[in-house]
Amino acid sequence: MPVPERLCLLFTPSLCRATPWETLTAAIDGGVDLVQWRSKEPDPEGFARCREACRRAGVRLIVNDDVMLAVRSRADGAHVGQDDLPAEAARKLLVGQLLGVSTHSPAQIEAAAAAGADYVGFGPCHPTPTKGYEVGKTAAEVEAALQTAAALQLPVFAIGGITAENLLPLRVLGVDRIAVSSTILASPDPRAAAKALRRLL
Repeated sequence: MPVPERLCLLFTPSLCRATPWETLTAAIDGGVDLVQWRSKEPDPEGFARCREACRRAGVRLIVNDDVMLAVRSRADGAHVGQDDLPAEAARKLLVGQLLGVSTHSPAQIEAAAAAGADYVGFGPCHPTPTKGYEVGKTAAEVEAALQTAAALQLPVFAIGGITAENLLPLRVLGVDRIAVSSTILASPDPRAAAKALRRLL
């Protein structure tokens, strides 16, 4: 399934500086074109509001970790990590829906492609407190990941501590899709934060 999107927002309502729904709307208005629902606790009401906001804006919604929620809610897809439901099993459940897989090495990218992933996340490209990573990937590691994915024709979203200030070196390496969280959610102006990132993509 084609993945033309470039700027993915990892949307966790509890991490928003402003109200979650103002933040989400502003981020989409600023250029976010893919949203991943990423709540650690079950939040049916919040998810429903997020889904409706994405539908109104014409932006696809992916569910992080909870593949069955994606299936039941008819979201646009699900994203799984290396310690979640195996990608092969997720692929069988997600009929006609997107499957994204978190990866940290070329070997994991190859495995995701073999499992039927539509795209992968790769990182962390920089240290990030959101996931507890203290060290980011080297330029050589990012390049190797991009080369592996390109050979497999698999879109890659770089992830991990990415901001408008540190995105340019990743662009030079060939990164053209990113997934971000705190740089938008914690911003006093989520629309401007999204716009600054979008201008660089």
